[in-house]
This record gives sequence, C-alpha cells and structure tokens, in this order.
Amino acid sequence: MITRNKKFKKYCIYISVAIYIVLFNVKVSSGIGSENKDQITPKATKQNIEMSSNLRYMSLSLKDSIIYALQNNFDIEISKLDSRIEDYNITVEKARFDPVVKLTGSIENDEEPINSQLVGGLETTSISPFVEEGKTADTVIQSMIPTGATLSLEYNIFSDFVDPNPFRLLNPAYQNYIEARITQPLLKGGGWFYNRSPIYIARNNKIISLSKFKATTIEITDSVQEAYWNLVRAIEDLKVANKSLERAEDLLKKNKIQVEAGTLAPIEIIDAEAGVASRVEAVISAENTIKDKEDELKRIMNFTDGEIISEAIITPTDKPIFEPKKFELKDSIKLAMENRPELQQLHLKTENAGMQTKRRKNELLPALDFTTGIRYAGLGDEVSSANDSVFSEDFQGEFFTLSLAIPVGNRSARSQYNKSKTEERQANINVKKKELDIVVEVRVSVRQVTTNIERVKATKKARELAQKRLDVEEKKYSVGRSTSLEVLRAQEDLATAEGNEAKAIIDYEISLGNLEKAKGTILDAYDIKLKEEV
Repeated sequence: MITRNKKFKKYCIYISVAIYIVLFNVKVSSGIGSENKDQITPKATKQNIEMSSNLRYMSLSLKDSIIYALQNNFDIEISKLDSRIEDYNITVEKARFDPVVKLTGSIENDEEPINSQLVGGLETTSISPFVEEGKTADTVIQSMIPTGATLSLEYNIFSDFVDPNPFRLLNPAYQNYIEARITQPLLKGGGWFYNRSPIYIARNNKIISLSKFKATTIEITDSVQEAYWNLVRAIEDLKVANKSLERAEDLLKKNKIQVEAGTLAPIEIIDAEAGVASRVEAVISAENTIKDKEDELKRIMNFTDGEIISEAIITPTDKPIFEPKKFELKDSIKLAMENRPELQQLHLKTENAGMQTKRRKNELLPALDFTTGIRYAGLGDEVSSANDSVFSEDFQGEFFTLSLAIPVGNRSARSQYNKSKTEERQANINVKKKELDIVVEVRVSVRQVTTNIERVKATKKARELAQKRLDVEEKKYSVGRSTSLEVLRAQEDLATAEGNEAKAIIDYEISLGNLEKAKGTILDAYDIKLKEEV
C-alpha cells in the first residue's frame, strides 16, 4: 500500500511538471511567435492598437527602433533647441550693423535778471527779467558698416525767442542744420575681419551645434542597436533554454517507460527529474532577462509615457545573420577622420579660437579714429523758411578730425590676447588628442569584428561537436553503457554551445554597429537621414 501511494505521488509530480511545461510553452510561443494578431507598427497610436487579448505585442525592426528613439529621446530634443539658440546668436551678431534712429526733443524756458543794456537795450534802467524760450528737435540715423566705420545723418532744428530783443534780426528765430558724418577707426577696432568675425564665429557655433546633434544621434543609434541585439540575444537564450528543457523532458519520459518496464533503475528517474527542474529554472531566468532587456530598449526609445506602449511586449523582427565582412584598417581610419562629428567640432573650435586671437591682437593697437563730414545750416522766421535756407546750400561747412588714444600699460588687452593664444593652443591639442582617440577606437572596433568572426566559427564547430557527443551518449545510454547524468551533462554542454554560438553571432552584429559608430557612418549604415540646415 505504501509503495502504491509513493508511486501515485510520483505520477502526480510528473503530471504537474508536464502541465507547467505545456502551459509555459504555450505562453512563450504566443508571446514570441512569428505572427500575432495584436501587433502594431511604429506609427501606431493608443487608439489603433488591437486589444484582442490581455497581451499586447509590438513588432519592431532595428530601424524602427532607431527611428522611435530619435523621435522621442530627450537628448535629441535638447540638441535641436541648441541649434535654434545658435540661430538667434547669429542674428544678434548681425544686428550690430542694423541702423538706429534716435529722436530727441527739448523745451527750455529761462528767466534771468538783466544787468546790461547790451542785452536789455538802452531803455533798460534797472534790473529786469530777461526771458528766453527755446525748443529743439533732433533726429539722427546712425549705422555701423563692416569696416568699423560709423555713419550718421543728423537733422536738427532750434527755435529761439527772447524778450527784450534789442539787436536780433529775427525773433523768434528758427535755426536748423543737416549734417552727414563718418568716423572710421584706422587701428584698433578697424577692418572688415575685426567687425565681421563675430558673425563668422556664431556661424561656426551653429555648425558645431548641428555637429553635436549628429553626435548625439550617433550615440543614441549605437545604444539602440546594442539594446535591440541584447533583447534578441535574450530571446535566443530562451529558445536554447526551451530546447534544453525539451531534451531533459524527453529523457525523463524515456526513463519512466524503461523503469516501468523494469529495464532501468528508479534512480535514473530522479536524475532526469532533477535535470528537468534545473532546465525549468533556466527558462524562468531567461524569461526574466528578456523583460529586463526589453525595458532597457523601451527606456532608450522613451516608451514610458504611454501606458499602452510601456506595457507592450516588443517582438524584434530582425534576426542575427552571420555574413563575415572584411574591413581595411586604413580605410576605416580615413572614414572616421572625415565623418566623426566630434572631430569636426574641435576643428571649428580651433578656427574660432584663431579668429578670437586675431581680434585680441587688433585690440592691442592704439585707437586712431578719423572723422569727417559736411554740414548745411539754415535760418528763418518760420520752420519752412529755415528749411528752404538749409537746402539752398548757401551755408556749408566741412570738418575733419583725427584723434589718437594710447592706453598706458594696456594690461587688460595684453592679458586677453595671451589668454586667446593659450586657448587656441589648447584647441589644437584637443584636436590631436581626439584624432588619437579615434584611431585607437577604430583599431579596437576592427579588431573586435575580426575576433567575433573567429568566435562564430569556433562556437559553430563547438556546437556541432557537442551535438555529436550528445548523439553518442544517447546511443550509449540506449544500450546501457551510459547513465542519465552523462546524457544530461551532454545536453547541458550542447545548450551551452548553442548559447555561445548565438551570443557570438549577436556580438558580431553589435561589433559591426560599434565599428560604424567609430567611423561616424552608423546613420548611413541604417539609412537614417538627418535634416540639417546651416
């Protein structure tokens, strides 16, 4: 009776394990199968996701994943705003040459005591008030030109009324003038380059911001491809674990039949059950790893905002294909030097530093400014008559001015100049350092691709040998020359070899992406186009 209960208990355990395995396999195949009814495309929204079951699936190719990440990533959005800010900075520098219109008006009304008959007239016999009323209107249009010269055109009219007025011909009198003036710096602050170079620097900064945007895009693309293939690797590991579980389950089934037939010791069932249990644990662990890698990919693509999307199960549609490629180191390094946006940034920063040094050198010079102009004046008892007088060109004057200012010591300008030279030298060193870093990075990437090619070949051979060993052990076991432990060990070795082969192939795919990133051509490799406007 006790023996029968024990046997019944064992059968219950076997049935429970079998039911769990069947249910688990159904779940895995429905979640990672080839086709699902509720899949969505990259452009799907919450409204058009088909909710035919509690599970939601999203089939994504590698390119789809990259596009999602580039559309939703916060760093990309920040880089776009940086580029827009630089547009405003260019406009600010150009605005230095915008004309300025200045309008000024004033009214004065003064009363002063008279202490002279020359002012008050011969009738003045005592101190009396002298009244003077004046109104002034002045308009100046002023603009700077790229040579550093300041051009100005000024119109001024002044009306004056005095009481008493013993000597004036006109009372009130309207006086006005039109003056054209140009002031050109000949040394400090003069020249086309000095005054236009801030615009050149701002334009370079705009290109730098676009280059940073491209660099950010490259980094995100590389992160996506790594996360994508890591998810594929986790799925492949689950497949390997399931295969290993199927083999162990098949061995358990065979052992039970042989034990019931009396041709095998009962201890072999226990070994087979232990093998099944360990394979189940490996499957559970692999399933959990898939969730982790899936969340990592969602994080890069910023899928956390949408409730539907964040809960969706991602099904990668791209499969790792081993196609050995050969890369010439010299050609790869040359491409990297031409395409790496970080190197372009440093070259532009060096150019900006050189222009800044040239500007600071100009500021060491003394200020020597030449001013010249012409003035037409007019007078009348009304505004119209004063204007007629000024435009008659009867009262014309010219003027020329030369001013020189020499700073004593000039320590501030010298310090700024020396600082700029140091920064220019620093920028040149940064270029050389980055070039060295790129060379090393490309060499490592090319070497990694070559290494992974050899790894794939080696792991493929190891998997074939492990399969042959398992076949041999199963044949030996069938004739009683081996044990369940040896068969399970051979199964374990085959599962490890299959996992190593899949890992090597995916590592090869990742290393290809890393090499394209090192060359700065990863966007072209995945056919990603950026809209860049300078």
